[in-house]
Order: sequence, then structure tokens, then C-alpha cells
Amino acid sequence: AEEAEKITEEITKLDQQWGQADVTRDIDYVKSIWADDLRFTRTGGKVFDKEAALAAFEDNTDTVTSGVIAPYKVRVYGKNFAVGYGDYHSTGKDKDGKPFSRKFRFTNVWVRKQNVYGERKWQVVRGHSSKLE
Repeated sequence: AEEAEKITEEITKLDQQWGQADVTRDIDYVKSIWADDLRFTRTGGKVFDKEAALAAFEDNTDTVTSGVIAPYKVRVYGKNFAVGYGDYHSTGKDKDGKPFSRKFRFTNVWVRKQNVYGERKWQVVRGHSSKLE
């Protein structure tokens, strides 16, 4: 139970930072948490691998001024596997300067993977988001 609580805290922090990466445009952060074998399904069913997801992140011309994840939950299924899910609400201006407010429901599958240096770190291997009305 103590280990599951610690994992829940770690995954929560990682997902919250991911929400802020939209605001700060921190591509290095998303590169670090997206596994090389990432597959992410967006609204409409389009599936992105890591390369395509990074390109979409870099090419995004929106100015996000706020990214909030709430409510948010984590289910821990072992010391190396967890699922985070919740709602993400972003606000800002699009490329034409028009304000937007968007809400998505998402699920992220996190796996603690070992890198080439022997370090173990949490990365997203699968994700899905659907736009809410």
C-alpha cells in the first residue's frame, strides 16, 4: 500500500507537469516522458507515434495560457505499471488570436522502464484523449 501511494504521487506529478508543458512549450519534458514506442490516440481516432506526437507538439501554433488537470486519478497495477486518467482543461488563444477553452478526457498508460544507463523511470507507452463538449 505504501509503494502504491508513492507511485500514485509520482504519476500524478508527472501528468500535472505534462499539463503545464502545453503552457511552457517544454518539448524536452514531453520527450523524456514519452516512451520510444508511444502510441497516442487523439479525438477522431488518429493514432500518433512518438515522432508524430512530437511534431504535432512543435507545430502547434496555439498559445496556451492555462492547462489544468482535474479531476485526476491513478490506478497502480504493480511496481512498474500504472494508469492515470482525468480531465484536462486548457485555455488560451489560437493562431488567429481567438480565445479558446477546451476540455478533454484522457487516459495514459505509464510503465517504469529501464534506460541505457540502468536508471528506471516512468514513461507513457499508450494514451488516449477525447474532446468533451
